[in-house]
Amino acid sequence: MFALIVALAGRFPTAAGLMLTFPALNGLAFILSRQDTVGPITATMLWMPLLNGVLCVAYLALFVLLAAPATATALAWVLAAGVAALWLLLVTRRRIRNGVPPQLQPAYVLTVALCGIALTGLWWLFAAATGTETGEAAKPALTWLKTLLFALALWLLIVLPPRFRWKDGASGILSGMPLVALAGLLSVAQDTAVDLEVRRALLAQMMSGVWLAPAMAVGFIYSTSRLLLRPRMHHLRIAVVVGGWLLCFTAIVAIGAVLQWLAPPAAN
Repeated sequence: MFALIVALAGRFPTAAGLMLTFPALNGLAFILSRQDTVGPITATMLWMPLLNGVLCVAYLALFVLLAAPATATALAWVLAAGVAALWLLLVTRRRIRNGVPPQLQPAYVLTVALCGIALTGLWWLFAAATGTETGEAAKPALTWLKTLLFALALWLLIVLPPRFRWKDGASGILSGMPLVALAGLLSVAQDTAVDLEVRRALLAQMMSGVWLAPAMAVGFIYSTSRLLLRPRMHHLRIAVVVGGWLLCFTAIVAIGAVLQWLAPPAAN
């Protein structure tokens, strides 16, 4: 699944934006969970797609606005380091550590979805007004780094909570580490083999999908957790998670294709 996501994200930038918060680690956290820990894990996990989505938007926007030929590569890495540091700072806040209360989770999921739809519409209008060029295809660069960071994130998710006897909600936070998303952004932003203006256009096209990315992941987390809270379904958690991944991936491909089809033509 991970290799398939990397390959598709490299070829279709709009779908790549939607995949920036793909719930791969979230699903693995559910697979590793006990039935009595699903609730606490879900509460903190629900914050992660929204947090990561906002940070990815910041990365994309700052690179598009600030990148210059002489400093683009350095800027790509500095922004990645800044996003990682900010994520670490935010996830230690009490509100994030306490998670989304169960009684507020349906409203939270709906709000994230509606905001994602509204922001996607606003971005489409902005892109139409500016004539942003989005016709190029991204290269699947830095695949080794994405794979390495995914393996590191998985290792941390498996090892840290039981070793240090962290609260169950810690697994929800660790499942939202944006390491792979940052590697995906870096694969485009730092690629000196591609002209800077093409890189700008590719990242701008990724922004067409990134607004809906948190809604996709939040929807997966909430719906999967509702099933896994039932003891019988928790025994089938691998099948439940895999089914959720497939539905999520299919929705990303479909929505990405629609957004790419709706993308405004480049200005002459």
